[in-house]
Amino acid sequence: MFKIFSIASFETGETGETTHPSLADLRSRLENLGYQLISHRANNEVIEEIKSSQPDLVLLDPTLPEQNGFKVCESLKNDPDTENIPVIFIHTRPAVNGVLVKSFESGATDFVSIEAGEVEVLARVQAAIRNKQASSQAVALAQQLNKMNTELYERNLQVEKELYVTRQLQQSLLPPILPEDGDALQANDQVGAGFSKCHYRDERMKVSGVYLPCDALGGDIYDVIKFPNGTVGVAIADVSGHGVPAGFITAIFKSSFYRITHNHSMPGDILYHLNNELADIVKTGEYVTAVYTRIREEESGSGKLVMDYSGAGHPYPLYYKASEGTVARLKENGTPLVWIKNMEYPMGTITLEPGDKVLMFTDGISEMRNIQGQLYGEEALEALFLKLVQEQSPQILDAMIQELSDFTEGHPLEDDLSMVLIET
Repeated sequence: MFKIFSIASFETGETGETTHPSLADLRSRLENLGYQLISHRANNEVIEEIKSSQPDLVLLDPTLPEQNGFKVCESLKNDPDTENIPVIFIHTRPAVNGVLVKSFESGATDFVSIEAGEVEVLARVQAAIRNKQASSQAVALAQQLNKMNTELYERNLQVEKELYVTRQLQQSLLPPILPEDGDALQANDQVGAGFSKCHYRDERMKVSGVYLPCDALGGDIYDVIKFPNGTVGVAIADVSGHGVPAGFITAIFKSSFYRITHNHSMPGDILYHLNNELADIVKTGEYVTAVYTRIREEESGSGKLVMDYSGAGHPYPLYYKASEGTVARLKENGTPLVWIKNMEYPMGTITLEPGDKVLMFTDGISEMRNIQGQLYGEEALEALFLKLVQEQSPQILDAMIQELSDFTEGHPLEDDLSMVLIET
C-alpha cells in the first residue's frame, strides 16, 4: 500500500470537516484506490513526522497559514532522509506564473490545481508515485551494485596479492642468477639492466636465460644444474596454456625433474621417466613440451665438450657451429610429456667447440604476432640468431628481445616467452 502524506490548510477545518468538496472527493477516491492517506496540520513537527512515516508522496499546499509551504518543501529536499520523496503542490486555485516557478525552485515535483479535475489530479499523483518507485528501485539497484563492486574489488585485491606471492614463488623455481663476480644470488634478484640473466659460468662455458610470462603466472620454466661429476644439465619446458594451472604444473615439473636428473644421466632416459611420472600426476588435459641437454667432457679424454640432448615435442634448439658459420636445428625429438606413457625419446650428441652456441626457446617466441597479426616464425628467429652471432653481439638474448619487441610494435604477448643460450 502506497502512503500519501497530506499537509494542506484545506484538508480539515476547525470542525474537522474537509473545507473543499472537490478535495473531499479526491480523498475518497485515493482511499478507494488503496492509498493510505496520512493527514497532518502544518506545524513545527511536520518534517519529523514525514521522516518517521517515509511516505511515497507528499501533497503540500503552497499557502499554509502556520508555515510557508515553499520552505517546508525546501526543508524536505535539503534533508537526506526525505530528499527523494516527491512533493506535489496542490491548491484550490490555478497557479499564477510566480507561484508555479517558486514551487519548482523549492524542489517540488509538480503543481496541480484541484480545478483541473479528478482525472488529471489522480493521473499526476499516480505518475509521481510511479516515478518515486522507479527511482527507489534504481537507488536500491545502485546500492546493490556498489556493494557488489566493493566486494569484487576486495576479492580481486586479495587474488592479486595471492598471485603476487605465487609469482614470487614461481620465480624462485628458476635457477640462481650469477652477478659479475660469480657469486650466486636468489633467482628473483635483479642483476644488470637487461632481461637475460647468467645462470652458469666457468672458463669454458656460459649459460644464460630469459623468462617473460604473459600472465601473472606462466607455463614456461628452465633450469641449469651442475652435478657433482662436473657435468651440466640444461632444460627448458613449456606447459600447454598459461595462468594458474600451467604455473602449478611447472612446480610439479621442477620437483620431478630435479629428482630424476639426480638418479639418471642420459637425456633420453630422463625424459622417459619424467614423462611417466607426469602422466600419473597431471590429469587435467595439459601436457608439457621439453628439451634436456647434458654437457660433459668427451669420454675419449680429449678434453672437448660434448652435448647430449633429447626433446619431447618441443621446438628444435638452434645450433651455431662457429667453424662453419652456420645454424642447424637439433631435431632429435619425441612426443610431448604426459601424452603417452612408456615412450622412448631419441637422443643426439654434438661436439661443442669454442665459439659454438646453442639456443633453446619456447614457441611463445616463434608464435609472436605484430599488430597486423603476422607470425614471427622459426625461420625469422633462426635468421636473427645467426645475424646476432655473426655480429658478435655481447648480449645476444637481450638483443633478440629488442628485435622481437620492434617486430610486435607493442602487440601484447599471447604466450609465455623463454630462451636459454649455451655459449662456449
